Amino acid sequence: GFLISKCCLPLLKGKPGKAKRVRTIFSSEQLARLEQEFARQQYLVGQERCLLASSLHLTEEQVKVWFQNRRIKWRKQSLEQQQAKLAKMGLGTPQR
Repeated sequence: GFLISKCCLPLLKGKPGKAKRVRTIFSSEQLARLEQEFARQQYLVGQERCLLASSLHLTEEQVKVWFQNRRIKWRKQSLEQQQAKLAKMGLGTPQR
């Protein structure tokens, strides 16, 4: 038989019996389609999410989480653009 060193075994942290979620690697085609749908609408629910997931060979959960993460990125980019406009106008960045 073969010996497997400890470094080759996945490290599972957290509760016993609960496997660590594997990070989804999206193909460039999947990303292009997801971005296209996001440009059309930032929220995708119900049958639309189901159909998109099916057409991309992803789970609904993967599509849902991608849209959640993309909305966070979109909000952050919008905030940075607003701050850049204010800085150009000489108003500086708003206090938090």
